[in-house]
Amino acid sequence: MNVKISRSLGIIAALYFTANFNAQTTPRDTVSKEQKIEEVVVIGYGSVKKSNLTSAVSTVKSETFDDRPIYNVGQALQGNAAGVNVIQSSGKPGAAIDVKIRGNNSISSSVNPLYVVDGIQTFDISGINPDDITDMTILKDATSAAIYGINGSSGVVIVTTKRGKANKPQLAFNAYWGMSKTVNNIDVLNLDQYKTLMAEINPSFLTTINNPRYEGINTNWRDEVFRTGFDQNYNVNYSFGNEKVRAYTALGYQGIDGIIDPARFERISAKMNLDAKITNWLKLTGNFNYINTGLKNTNDNLGTSRGGVILSALNTPSFLPIYGNQLKVREKDASGNFIDGYKDGQFALNPFQSSWENPVAYQSRENETQTQRFMSNLGLEVNLLKNLVWKPTVSFDLIESTNDQFTDGYQTSYGREKKGIGGKYLSTYQDLNIENTLTYTIKSGVHDLALLGGNQIHEKRNSWHNYWGDSFPEGTSMFDFNSAVNRHESLVKENLREMSFFGRALYTLDNKYTIMGVFRYNGSSALADGNKWGFFPGVSASWVVSNEDFLSDSKVISELKLRGGWGQTGNVSGIPPYSHYNLERQTELGSAGSWYTRQWESSNLGWEVTNDTNIGIDFGFLNNKIKLSVDAYHRKTNDLIIPIPMGPAQVPFYRNVGNMENKGLEFALNTQNFKGENFNWNTNFNISFTKNKVLQLNWVPILDKANIETVGANLVRFTPGQAISSFYGYQVDHIDSQTGDIVYKDTNGNGYFDTGDRTFIGNPNPDFSFGFSNSFSYKNWYLDVLITGSYGGEIYNASRFDLEMMNDFKNQSTAVLDRWTTPGQITNTPRANSASSQYVSDRFVEDGSFLKLKSATLGYNFLSPFKGVSKINLYVTGQNLLTWTDYTGFDPEVNAFNTTNGVSGVDYGTYPQVRTFIFGLKANF
Repeated sequence: MNVKISRSLGIIAALYFTANFNAQTTPRDTVSKEQKIEEVVVIGYGSVKKSNLTSAVSTVKSETFDDRPIYNVGQALQGNAAGVNVIQSSGKPGAAIDVKIRGNNSISSSVNPLYVVDGIQTFDISGINPDDITDMTILKDATSAAIYGINGSSGVVIVTTKRGKANKPQLAFNAYWGMSKTVNNIDVLNLDQYKTLMAEINPSFLTTINNPRYEGINTNWRDEVFRTGFDQNYNVNYSFGNEKVRAYTALGYQGIDGIIDPARFERISAKMNLDAKITNWLKLTGNFNYINTGLKNTNDNLGTSRGGVILSALNTPSFLPIYGNQLKVREKDASGNFIDGYKDGQFALNPFQSSWENPVAYQSRENETQTQRFMSNLGLEVNLLKNLVWKPTVSFDLIESTNDQFTDGYQTSYGREKKGIGGKYLSTYQDLNIENTLTYTIKSGVHDLALLGGNQIHEKRNSWHNYWGDSFPEGTSMFDFNSAVNRHESLVKENLREMSFFGRALYTLDNKYTIMGVFRYNGSSALADGNKWGFFPGVSASWVVSNEDFLSDSKVISELKLRGGWGQTGNVSGIPPYSHYNLERQTELGSAGSWYTRQWESSNLGWEVTNDTNIGIDFGFLNNKIKLSVDAYHRKTNDLIIPIPMGPAQVPFYRNVGNMENKGLEFALNTQNFKGENFNWNTNFNISFTKNKVLQLNWVPILDKANIETVGANLVRFTPGQAISSFYGYQVDHIDSQTGDIVYKDTNGNGYFDTGDRTFIGNPNPDFSFGFSNSFSYKNWYLDVLITGSYGGEIYNASRFDLEMMNDFKNQSTAVLDRWTTPGQITNTPRANSASSQYVSDRFVEDGSFLKLKSATLGYNFLSPFKGVSKINLYVTGQNLLTWTDYTGFDPEVNAFNTTNGVSGVDYGTYPQVRTFIFGLKANF
């Protein structure tokens, strides 16, 4: 085990178990069982008493994250719920957050959870304001998530936001300001070291570098590219109401300037929640959200030659200046005018390859996205009869997004080559969801029965209208479609319809024995006739042993419950809406261009189906001062959907081709370590162990993904018997001490080096991940600390290809100072300009284990400091404060291929994580 991490884990464990051992052992508080079991948990289309819960469910309260500088709801889940793995795969403002509940259960289909925000179902929570949230409930197994059908196949997160209270008007204002810097650095060669390396690679490189035009230039690209980021966030909300009408209104603004220009995220949000009691038998509920986000992008997860700013900042040699007019000698044409690359305002040319420009030039490219979103729903609650409630609901989600890209025809060599190039990409997403539910409840003596039935009509419409072109008039500074000489336009529209019927029965006997059954009968227009419909059931049960007579008076065991269940969910998110048709597309809209096949017909395609079994046990000791939940699960996904490339054009053909499994253990421990008049200390700890494996792939027994363009090879392979996203390549045996070349292992035993020697070289899936939080309070002071960690997962540091290959003119990391230079030398780094370095191998597989002090908040509450002010809270928070890891990249939380389903654990020029310090203010009036 990583020594740093194991030592840190040991310290945490010692402190934690000392705290638990010293937990107060006072007798139970004088609170009746009936009062305790009234705590409820939100589940699909309703709620249930926590004591009657039969499924694997976790809850995250807003107080665990409301002092942290987060922009995405997914960040709030990190480290706070067992079985929920959250990777902030990039430190870029507004970057996507990768949330997985109990790991991957698919290869090509989406494994993102469904988010239900006040009844509005969505997979996109990028614009939701975390300040509006009260709590989040995570449905982790099929017995709870199956009621959402195909949308809940990868788990469900139910988000509950704030609402108005009768006769309790409240005005609140929250704000924070902060600064961010990089967490870690990667050292590169200085100018003298670089020149020595270039002399070994190619002496002609050194001749170019020593040209008089570069004399005295020594650019520190890190200083030119990296900066201090700035965070600001402002929220104001007002809730009010009476016995008839209650409302919550909120307005928020968040702005994040990244540490690498032009990265910026900006969000304006407005919200209103409305509850109205129209009559004694009719209630109205409304939720309305408006979100406006702006995102300026800094290109990352790309190599230097493709415009990746991060790798370019490391690779660009320091003898180059930023601008052409900074050169000591500027070339002119026959007329005495400076030629391109030497003019004022133009970026200096790379003398080795003009298309490989410096990072500041890459930063100048415009790539900005503006998104407007309107999320809303309206619902009625109609009491038809005693205990019989009808709830019709209509939800609508509209997202309109515009992406503008432009590289002018003057500043950069690429822009001059294209005479300006850019595009405007418009997309519209509409999601209409109509639901009806009937709920009937009976409580008579020891019997408690709740019945739910419902149906859903769901329609999604997508459209993309794109314009792009090049060759603009001289002086054009922004994209103008009509002025481009080479113009292109495309229009795509898609429509997906789903219909379903669902139900749930929940029965409890004597507050001890509970059984729950759910089903969803789901239909999707994406599948052909005969395969459109799927039936997905689930059944679970629990036994509250602590309510039995033989434990009811126990002074030690305050809660003991056994849970178990089985269920099925379906998934077809990995296929397009018209997968059962042969589709063709014209190369250009409205032109006489050629037609090409877009996809092959697949009328036999069916559902991916996951069978999920869960067994759990809940303990409570010493009047629930210590609470422990343990869950074991097994998930097997059958009929995996895989796109199979067919024909010379590699057109996709979708088929059900195989199976895979996930299995794991989860532990969640909550303790009240000390509770006194002035001082309180509470601890939460969760840890998750997960294993996954591909069991079978029929038509495509081998599936390769994650191409690294530096060497033109894929580094991830899916095949039966291996874990998801396993790294595939050669194994390094040693460096030949006489030649300095890498000698690879002859794994196939044929006596020589060939492609058959490739094998599995790494597994990005961690053995376990955990979160450990402590909250302390002393009088009006409080301190909250969150530690997160992961152990056993490996990272393929593909950035090191560009930083250690030593085969061209790019600057390299200081790791190459240990390279082989003379015969007989023993080293782990090959010689410069060795062809043996250009293979995917375990040379760049690194231990990705880490332990992070994710956040720490120190605050003080001023109670009634002024007339009309009930509380003012001042606090300071640090995020990503310390990281213990052996990983040599910027940060071990990476995934350069986060948009490629099934691939994880690859670092390829990823935007670094940031350390942030903020000062915050909260005021309640």
